[in-house]
Amino acid sequence: MEFPSLVMSSAGWHVLATDIPPVLSTVLLPNIEKNLVSSGSIQVRQLDWTVPPGDWLWDNPSIIASHSTSLPSSDPNNLLQPPFDIICTADTVYNQSLIEPLLRTLHALCTISQTATPDARSPPVYICLERRDPDLVDRFLASAHDTWNFDVHRIPHRRLAKAIHKAGTTWSKEDWEGIEIWKFTLPKK
Repeated sequence: MEFPSLVMSSAGWHVLATDIPPVLSTVLLPNIEKNLVSSGSIQVRQLDWTVPPGDWLWDNPSIIASHSTSLPSSDPNNLLQPPFDIICTADTVYNQSLIEPLLRTLHALCTISQTATPDARSPPVYICLERRDPDLVDRFLASAHDTWNFDVHRIPHRRLAKAIHKAGTTWSKEDWEGIEIWKFTLPKK
Protein backbone atom coordinates (compact mmCIF):
# COMPACT_ATOMS: atom_id res chain seq x y z
CA MET A 1 0.00 0.00 0.00
CA GLU A 2 2.96 2.35 -0.08
CA PHE A 3 2.25 3.67 -3.60
CA PRO A 4 -1.43 4.53 -2.96
CA SER A 5 -0.40 6.05 0.39
CA LEU A 6 2.22 8.22 -1.30
CA VAL A 7 -0.22 9.32 -4.02
CA MET A 8 -2.96 10.19 -1.53
CA SER A 9 -0.52 12.05 0.71
CA SER A 10 0.84 14.04 -2.23
CA ALA A 11 -2.75 15.11 -2.91
CA GLY A 12 -3.00 16.53 0.62
CA TRP A 13 -4.63 13.61 2.44
CA HIS A 14 -3.51 12.52 5.90
CA VAL A 15 -2.93 8.80 5.46
CA LEU A 16 -2.77 5.92 7.91
CA ALA A 17 -0.83 3.10 6.21
CA THR A 18 -0.97 -0.30 7.90
CA ASP A 19 0.53 -3.74 7.51
CA ILE A 20 1.99 -6.58 9.59
CA PRO A 21 5.51 -6.46 11.11
CA PRO A 22 7.69 -8.10 8.43
CA VAL A 23 6.20 -6.03 5.59
CA LEU A 24 5.92 -2.91 7.72
CA SER A 25 9.62 -2.72 8.56
CA THR A 26 11.16 -4.13 5.38
CA VAL A 27 8.91 -2.74 2.64
CA LEU A 28 6.24 -0.22 3.67
CA LEU A 29 8.17 2.10 6.00
CA PRO A 30 11.42 2.22 3.98
CA ASN A 31 9.54 2.96 0.73
CA ILE A 32 7.46 5.69 2.32
CA GLU A 33 10.49 7.29 3.99
CA LYS A 34 12.45 7.17 0.73
CA ASN A 35 9.70 8.57 -1.52
CA LEU A 36 7.63 10.91 0.66
CA VAL A 37 7.11 14.30 -0.98
CA SER A 38 3.85 15.49 0.40
CA SER A 39 1.43 18.20 1.31
CA GLY A 40 -0.38 15.68 3.51
CA SER A 41 1.10 13.18 5.92
CA ILE A 42 1.54 9.43 6.35
CA GLN A 43 1.52 7.54 9.62
CA VAL A 44 2.63 3.91 9.50
CA ARG A 45 1.19 1.51 12.09
CA GLN A 46 0.80 -2.21 12.59
CA LEU A 47 -2.68 -3.66 12.07
CA ASP A 48 -3.07 -7.42 12.38
CA TRP A 49 -6.49 -8.40 11.02
CA THR A 50 -6.63 -11.47 13.24
CA VAL A 51 -6.83 -9.31 16.38
CA PRO A 52 -10.48 -8.69 17.35
CA PRO A 53 -11.53 -5.03 17.01
CA GLY A 54 -12.30 -4.86 20.73
CA ASP A 55 -8.57 -5.25 21.37
CA TRP A 56 -7.46 -2.46 19.03
CA LEU A 57 -5.48 0.52 20.35
CA TRP A 58 -5.81 3.98 18.88
CA ASP A 59 -3.36 5.65 21.30
CA ASN A 60 -0.22 3.79 20.20
CA PRO A 61 2.11 5.45 17.65
CA SER A 62 3.19 2.20 16.02
CA ILE A 63 0.48 -0.41 16.65
CA ILE A 64 -3.29 -0.53 16.25
CA ALA A 65 -3.66 -4.29 16.59
CA SER A 66 -1.05 -6.90 17.46
CA HIS A 67 -0.77 -10.20 19.26
CA SER A 68 2.26 -8.79 21.12
CA THR A 69 1.78 -8.73 24.87
CA SER A 70 3.71 -5.54 25.65
CA LEU A 71 2.30 -2.54 23.86
CA PRO A 72 3.34 0.93 25.05
CA SER A 73 0.75 3.67 24.77
CA SER A 74 1.27 7.36 24.15
CA ASP A 75 -0.55 10.64 23.60
CA PRO A 76 -3.21 9.97 20.94
CA ASN A 77 -3.64 13.65 20.03
CA ASN A 78 -1.47 13.52 16.91
CA LEU A 79 -2.40 10.02 15.82
CA LEU A 80 -4.83 9.39 12.97
CA GLN A 81 -7.91 7.54 14.14
CA PRO A 82 -11.59 7.20 13.24
CA PRO A 83 -13.62 8.56 11.66
CA PHE A 84 -11.92 7.85 8.33
CA ASP A 85 -12.95 9.44 5.04
CA ILE A 86 -11.88 6.57 2.79
CA ILE A 87 -10.32 3.12 3.17
CA CYS A 88 -8.12 1.62 0.44
CA THR A 89 -6.51 -1.78 0.27
CA ALA A 90 -4.32 -3.27 -2.43
CA ASP A 91 -3.35 -6.89 -2.97
CA THR A 92 -4.99 -8.03 0.26
CA VAL A 93 -7.12 -10.90 -1.10
CA TYR A 94 -4.68 -13.79 -1.41
CA ASN A 95 -5.31 -16.29 1.38
CA GLN A 96 -8.55 -18.07 2.30
CA SER A 97 -7.78 -17.99 6.02
CA LEU A 98 -7.51 -14.18 5.94
CA ILE A 99 -10.79 -13.42 4.17
CA GLU A 100 -12.95 -13.23 7.29
CA PRO A 101 -10.34 -11.36 9.39
CA LEU A 102 -9.92 -8.81 6.58
CA LEU A 103 -13.67 -8.35 6.17
CA ARG A 104 -14.15 -8.10 9.95
CA THR A 105 -11.43 -5.42 10.03
CA LEU A 106 -12.98 -3.44 7.17
CA HIS A 107 -16.45 -3.72 8.71
CA ALA A 108 -15.15 -2.59 12.10
CA LEU A 109 -13.31 0.40 10.61
CA CYS A 110 -16.47 1.43 8.75
CA THR A 111 -18.69 0.93 11.81
CA ILE A 112 -16.31 2.83 14.10
CA SER A 113 -16.13 5.67 11.57
CA GLN A 114 -19.91 5.69 11.14
CA THR A 115 -20.51 6.02 14.87
CA ALA A 116 -17.57 8.32 15.75
CA THR A 117 -19.60 11.51 15.55
CA PRO A 118 -23.33 12.24 15.13
CA ASP A 119 -22.90 13.35 11.49
CA ALA A 120 -20.28 10.75 10.55
CA ARG A 121 -20.83 8.33 7.71
CA SER A 122 -19.29 5.02 6.80
CA PRO A 123 -16.29 5.55 4.53
CA PRO A 124 -16.21 3.88 1.12
CA VAL A 125 -13.76 0.98 0.92
CA TYR A 126 -11.80 0.55 -2.32
CA ILE A 127 -10.17 -2.82 -2.84
CA CYS A 128 -7.66 -3.29 -5.63
CA LEU A 129 -6.94 -6.93 -6.33
CA GLU A 130 -5.50 -9.21 -8.94
CA ARG A 131 -7.78 -12.11 -9.78
CA ARG A 132 -5.11 -14.77 -9.34
CA ASP A 133 -7.54 -17.21 -7.73
CA PRO A 134 -11.04 -16.49 -9.11
CA ASP A 135 -12.79 -18.79 -6.61
CA LEU A 136 -11.09 -17.07 -3.67
CA VAL A 137 -12.03 -13.62 -4.98
CA ASP A 138 -15.63 -14.73 -5.58
CA ARG A 139 -15.86 -16.13 -2.02
CA PHE A 140 -14.42 -12.87 -0.67
CA LEU A 141 -16.96 -10.73 -2.56
CA ALA A 142 -19.87 -13.02 -1.61
CA SER A 143 -18.90 -12.93 2.07
CA ALA A 144 -18.51 -9.15 1.98
CA HIS A 145 -22.10 -8.89 0.78
CA ASP A 146 -23.84 -11.83 2.43
CA THR A 147 -22.09 -11.99 5.82
CA TRP A 148 -20.79 -8.45 6.39
CA ASN A 149 -23.68 -6.56 4.68
CA PHE A 150 -21.50 -4.45 2.39
CA ASP A 151 -22.91 -3.15 -0.86
CA VAL A 152 -20.36 -4.46 -3.36
CA HIS A 153 -19.75 -2.85 -6.77
CA ARG A 154 -16.97 -3.27 -9.28
CA ILE A 155 -15.48 -0.06 -10.68
CA PRO A 156 -15.77 -0.40 -14.47
CA HIS A 157 -12.48 -0.81 -16.33
CA ARG A 158 -13.35 2.04 -18.74
CA ARG A 159 -13.80 4.41 -15.79
CA LEU A 160 -10.38 3.44 -14.43
CA ALA A 161 -8.74 3.75 -17.84
CA LYS A 162 -10.27 7.21 -18.27
CA ALA A 163 -9.00 8.34 -14.84
CA ILE A 164 -5.51 6.98 -15.54
CA HIS A 165 -5.45 8.70 -18.94
CA LYS A 166 -6.69 11.98 -17.44
CA ALA A 167 -3.80 11.82 -14.95
CA GLY A 168 -1.39 11.72 -17.90
CA THR A 169 -0.51 8.05 -17.63
CA THR A 170 -1.24 5.28 -20.08
CA TRP A 171 -1.38 1.60 -19.31
CA SER A 172 -1.59 -1.11 -21.90
CA LYS A 173 -4.37 -3.66 -21.74
CA GLU A 174 -1.81 -6.23 -20.54
CA ASP A 175 -1.01 -4.01 -17.52
CA TRP A 176 -4.64 -4.30 -16.42
CA GLU A 177 -4.99 -8.04 -17.07
CA GLY A 178 -6.74 -9.57 -14.05
CA ILE A 179 -6.74 -6.29 -12.06
CA GLU A 180 -10.03 -5.23 -10.49
CA ILE A 181 -11.10 -2.43 -8.19
CA TRP A 182 -14.14 -2.94 -6.02
CA LYS A 183 -16.05 -0.43 -3.92
CA PHE A 184 -17.68 -1.58 -0.69
CA THR A 185 -20.12 0.61 1.18
CA LEU A 186 -21.77 -0.15 4.48
CA PRO A 187 -25.38 1.02 4.53
CA LYS A 188 -26.30 3.58 7.18
CA LYS A 189 -27.74 2.08 10.35
